[in-house]
This record gives sequence, C-alpha cells and structure tokens, in this order.
Amino acid sequence: MEKRKSIHLHKLNIYLIGGGDRLFITVVLFLVGFLLITKGADIFINCTVEIGRKTNISEIILGATIVSFATTLPEFTVSLLASIDGHTTMSLGNAVGSIICNTGLALGLVVFISPFNVDKKMFFSKSLLLIVSVIVLILLSLDGVITRGDSLLLIIILIFYMVNNYRSVVGKSDTKNRNIKNNTIKDISTKKGKNYRGFSVLEIVKILLLFATGLIMMIIGSQILIESGVIIASFLNIPQGIVSLTIIALGTSLPEIVSSITAIRKNHHEISVGNILGANILNIVSVIAVSAIPNNIPILSQNRQLDIPFMILLLLIVIIPTLKSNRLSRIQGILMLFTYFLYISILYFMYII
Repeated sequence: MEKRKSIHLHKLNIYLIGGGDRLFITVVLFLVGFLLITKGADIFINCTVEIGRKTNISEIILGATIVSFATTLPEFTVSLLASIDGHTTMSLGNAVGSIICNTGLALGLVVFISPFNVDKKMFFSKSLLLIVSVIVLILLSLDGVITRGDSLLLIIILIFYMVNNYRSVVGKSDTKNRNIKNNTIKDISTKKGKNYRGFSVLEIVKILLLFATGLIMMIIGSQILIESGVIIASFLNIPQGIVSLTIIALGTSLPEIVSSITAIRKNHHEISVGNILGANILNIVSVIAVSAIPNNIPILSQNRQLDIPFMILLLLIVIIPTLKSNRLSRIQGILMLFTYFLYISILYFMYII
C-alpha cells in the first residue's frame, strides 16, 4: 500500500519537475474549459427562460425536457463511444457516476445555496418515472449483465418519458391559448411577422443559434476538462473504474451542474430540479440503454455493492422528504453533499490507499 503511494508521488514529482510546460498548458486548458462551460450555461439558461416566458411552459417541464436532453449529450456520447471501443465498464460507470454526481453534488449544491418549493404534481410525475427506471435497472442487473434485449425495455421507458413530456408541453401551451381566447386578447401568433406562439422567424433563428452556441460551449468545455483529467489519472495509474465514476462522471455532469447553478443564480429554481431529474432518467433509459447495444454491459460487484446503493440512497434523500413537504430544504442539500463526498472517499480508499 505504502509502495503504491510512493510510486504515485514519485510519478507526480517527475510530472511536476520535468513537465512544467505540460502542467502549465493543462492548467490553462482547465481554465479555458471552465470559462466555456460557465458562459455557455449562461447563454443556455437565458434561452430556456425566454422560451418559457413566451410559451408559458412551466420551468420544471423545460428543465426535464429541453435542458436535460441537451445537458445529457456528453454522458450519452462518452458512454456510447466507450462501449463501441469495448470499454463497457466505463459506460455503466459514467452513467451511474453521473446520476450520483448530478444528485449529490449538483442538486446538493443548488439546494444548499438556495432551498425552494417545487410543483408537487410535476415533481411527483418525474420522480415516479425515475423510481421506475431505477427499479428496472436493478432487476435487469440481477443476472450480472445488461444485454441488447434488456436495452429494449429501457428504450420503451424512454419513449414513454418523451410522450409524457410532449403531453405536458402541449397541455401547457393549449392552456395558454385558451386563456388568451377567453380574455378576448388577440392571439399573438396572428400579428404580422409572427408565426409560432409569439416568436417571429428572426426570434426563432436567434434563440436556436444562441441555444446551440451555449450547448456547444458547455460540451467543448466539458471535453477539455475530461481530457486533462483522464491524462493525469492515466499517468498516476488510477484504474478505469474510478476514472469513469469520478473524473469522467464529473466532467460529463458539468453541463448539468453549471446550468443548474446558473438557473439558481437567475432565480429559476425549477429549471434546476427538472434538469437533474430529467438527466437522471435519461442516464438510465437512454445512456445505459444505447450503450448496451454495441456490447453487453457487465455488472461488477462494485456496481452492485457500492455504486447502485449510493445512487438509490441519494435519490431517496431527494424524493421522499420533498413529496411530503413540497420543498427541497437546506438539510437535504447538506445530506446530499455529505453522501456524495462519503461515496468519493470510499472510492479513494478502495483504489488509492
């Protein structure tokens, strides 16, 4: 154990002494990545808020649809490519690690900084689907592997989730249109230059371009952080499992983390919770499902004994008290952060010490 630590420290000293330029470049890239993610999240959330303002769609629905689908793209890409390359343990580790990171770190920080009330109906529907997704994942993992056939069941849940979100969005939009009609207000979409729910063609193009710009900035920034983290981890001989569950999971979760904190800073709390709940669902029913198509995903003993139990514990901390009080409290935030860092500490002692 002591020998392994000394080897790691020796390698780090060589890296710091002999590779000063390399270290400087890595730090610069890290800062560039951080700036890209932060500014991209700012643009991204502004566009989401504008869409909500014009369409009257609730923030938790926007968070669970547009924001969560977009911010889950890094997890989806990393896990799928890892599976295609044969690194199947990294696929599952990235998805489960991202759920733990999204819930424990991202939502934990958000709730600790600014506790808030939630829309009980919307929170319940998203939480219920998340619970169902987790139960299905556990049942599918009992035989020690997630197969292509198993992925079909997860994809069915994904389709149901998308249909459910579509109905929620259409329902909210239809309600807005009926209210406009009942109040004898001329429908904004009939004004000259307007063609869809109050948006002019120019506004649609502008929002789409800004939305895409913000998303691309977040993804590129995340990728820069992932690459630098993986290089250092590889140099120190940190196992692939812990890399996927910590560095890569954190890196691919950065869009969720930064966009959620940005939403809180702009006082749009329900975008945050909708984003994280939606991203967690998608990590199971899309990221894991699609990653199991190129190659079957083995379930390791660590996944069953540590990763999945901690994932369940974090989700219980979020869901049960909130359904009772219709509020995410600071105590929940503290518990989420504590649970997340406890999990990371256990991984550290398992692999590093």
